[in-house]
Amino acid sequence: MTDKRIIPTPAPSDLSTIKILTNGQEITGEYHVVSVVVTKEINRIPHARLVLLDGDAASEDFAISNAEAFEPGKEIEILAGYHSDEETIFKGIVTRHAIKARHKKSSVLEIECRDLASKMAITRKNGYYTDVTDAEIIVEIIEEFGLEADVEETETQHKEMVKFNAMDWDFVLARARANGLLVITDDGKISVKAPDAEQEPILNLVYGSTLMAFEAEMDARSQFSQINTQAWDYAGQEMIEEKSDPPSLPDQGNLDADALAKVMAISTFPMRHGGKRTDAELKTLADACLLQSRLSKIIGRLKCQGFAGVKPGHLVSLNGVGDRFNGTAFITAVRQVVHTDNWETDLQFGLSPEWFTPRRDIAEPPAAGLVPGVNGLQIGVVTQLSEDPDGEDRVMVRMPMVDPEAEGIWCRVASLDAGENRGAFFRPEINDEVVLGFINDDPRDPVILGMLNSSAKPAPITASDDNHEKGFVTREGLKFIFNDEKRSITCETPNGNMMVLSDDEGTIVMADETGNKIKMSADGILMESAVDITIKATGDINLQGLNLKLAADAEFKAEGAAGAEVSTGAVAILKGSLVKIN
Repeated sequence: MTDKRIIPTPAPSDLSTIKILTNGQEITGEYHVVSVVVTKEINRIPHARLVLLDGDAASEDFAISNAEAFEPGKEIEILAGYHSDEETIFKGIVTRHAIKARHKKSSVLEIECRDLASKMAITRKNGYYTDVTDAEIIVEIIEEFGLEADVEETETQHKEMVKFNAMDWDFVLARARANGLLVITDDGKISVKAPDAEQEPILNLVYGSTLMAFEAEMDARSQFSQINTQAWDYAGQEMIEEKSDPPSLPDQGNLDADALAKVMAISTFPMRHGGKRTDAELKTLADACLLQSRLSKIIGRLKCQGFAGVKPGHLVSLNGVGDRFNGTAFITAVRQVVHTDNWETDLQFGLSPEWFTPRRDIAEPPAAGLVPGVNGLQIGVVTQLSEDPDGEDRVMVRMPMVDPEAEGIWCRVASLDAGENRGAFFRPEINDEVVLGFINDDPRDPVILGMLNSSAKPAPITASDDNHEKGFVTREGLKFIFNDEKRSITCETPNGNMMVLSDDEGTIVMADETGNKIKMSADGILMESAVDITIKATGDINLQGLNLKLAADAEFKAEGAAGAEVSTGAVAILKGSLVKIN
């Protein structure tokens, strides 16, 4: 720990000096550097901005800009110090090259540089990861870009993890924060670790001495005593919950987080996930959220004499700023500002309480930015079922919120099953109300997700809480009804032709509109007809049973065209008021 009233610079701080190397070569004296600003921040990619005098109106040229030293892609190293005793404060590449000719001011060349990690934040990618931890995923992604990775081990083993249309940098940040880890990038090396509360403060800063400027605030709204994470376990059909443990962080100020949490009377903050997550993942998330809350207890910034030794993730000791803010602060950002006559260091301590994922640009714009996207589901009215001009089995739907008079747009139809020459085929009727979803939120790619009933278009079955009846009823009243109370299935036409399979009655009944009926039950098979019953076969008809009884209310006649035989192994009886043989 250093003397509280001295910044441990390598040389007297009365003369600041800088050195700039491009592709390993120091720029010469012809390059007049006006200023250098280097910014390094936790969970952000470091960047630097150089301003050099350039441009000569007399020669009508920008000689420094013309040179190769600051071409985009050139490797840049910036060193700062005192009396030519410099230390590296930035390494990266040139990404932006600009000139400015200003009225009544010197023209300049502006160079913007970024850490090599910036390559991770250019394009969106997709990927599957199986049976890996978040640490293994993060290391794999970082090393794909040829960068050095120093990643703390994580516990949760993911059976599946999906990266969907996300920049690698954003994906790494999201997974790091979900594990309570901070991403610190420094000259091409990416460290992903939890805050180190055991390290010694790198600086002792005192108001009235080494502190040139200071501001800090605490906000009770971001403080909670505990975070509870919840998810839905569909295997157990219940909510599961995990609770956070307090993180280990340095003490700053004389009000702890629990005291601040009581201000808003919300001691426990719930975070819910509608999907299935493991207990271990929920526990890690709860701890990570509480860490974010604790790091946001006190937020502020300060200015001191230029010093290269302090970096994001370090601790500094603050004194003389009152009981509320004295103590050890966790540094989350460092900005080095070097001018021709001075070098100052701005430090930020504390993190924003906002969780990473609410950032609007983490996901791709709706509809890929091709058109303004559609938010949520939309209501539609069917206007046409046939003659899809592209032959894609689509349905024309009008969206009243777009144009209540137009015919609409062709929509695909989601189905229970669909494949080549097979599937469930249920099309809505013209004028039916439907609900639409949109592929990638693009209004040009609608899908009918389902049809809707209402008081204007009531359901064919009256709803009840016991919910016994379910089924299908077509436009003309063709019915296929399931009844769980009676354990029956009914197939019926509007004219009364039906078939009923019932476990409750133990029967299978078929009946038609004319009164014909076949009933199968434990008592046997019953066939009834209001008129004739005709049994005809091109082959034999065989009737066999324990006893066979034929009875006619009027005439009984049996005839064999090629012969007839009646026989018995017992007594044969033939009775009649008159019996004629031959």
